[in-house]
Amino acid sequence: MYKIAILGSENSHCMGFASVLAPREGMRRFPDLELIGIAGDEASNRAVMEKTSVTRASTDPASFAGEADAVMITARHGGLHLPYALPYLREGARVWIDKPITASVADARELVQLAHEKHLLLCGGSSLAGADGTVRMKALVKEKSGSVTGGHVTAPVNLVNEYGNFWFYSQHLVQMVTEVFGQAVVSVSAKRRGEGVDAVFRYPRYDVTAYFGTGYSITVYLGGYGVACERIDLGAEYFLPELEEVARMLREGTVRQTPEELVYPVLVIDALIRSMEADGRETELAAL
Repeated sequence: MYKIAILGSENSHCMGFASVLAPREGMRRFPDLELIGIAGDEASNRAVMEKTSVTRASTDPASFAGEADAVMITARHGGLHLPYALPYLREGARVWIDKPITASVADARELVQLAHEKHLLLCGGSSLAGADGTVRMKALVKEKSGSVTGGHVTAPVNLVNEYGNFWFYSQHLVQMVTEVFGQAVVSVSAKRRGEGVDAVFRYPRYDVTAYFGTGYSITVYLGGYGVACERIDLGAEYFLPELEEVARMLREGTVRQTPEELVYPVLVIDALIRSMEADGRETELAAL
């Protein structure tokens, strides 16, 4: 039996994960994963406990260090992700981190360095990475790589909030781009337009344009008149691929990305913010 704690009960993602790992009734879909507790503010903890069979809660995110085999960090503010993870990383626990992985390049660098020094397993990111539409478009780009001439990606955004502003929601779109078209972004440009953001991701052979501010969609241009489109409907159980990834990490000791690949969206988001602050100037990604 693998013991898991979830840190960040204020996030609806915590409720989703807890409802599957510790349902009030019915069979558990992951019988070898035991949710030993959650951490967050008292009101959020109480709300999760009322709807699930979780019996332990704490306001201290380090409460389960030394006991949990893995933690799932769902805190809404990405600036909390590394501090929440540190007590568990030092104990050698395995860690899944919600989007954004971190809210700074400095935190991303520290996370990568720790992972390598301690030979730790990390996973996480946006739920859009495992969405059926994203997976299909990724396969298409791989199959038709020689004829891809560009693309366009859209997703919602939340520009003003208490969770890091643009950092809070932007990894959904960024990871849709990097999952489908790859992690070889040369530079980006971004400009705020009212409540949305227009952006360009420059790749070596083509550009991918994007709009932060509407529903989830991915379009791939295939040269000539070739166009493939996916409008992505997440569905009620959009988070199941993330739980399956945690289960594989614990059962098999494998993850699908290196630490550098995991934090790559952080570098892209950082560059997008710097571009917006420079009125849309083309901006290169920071180095790890």
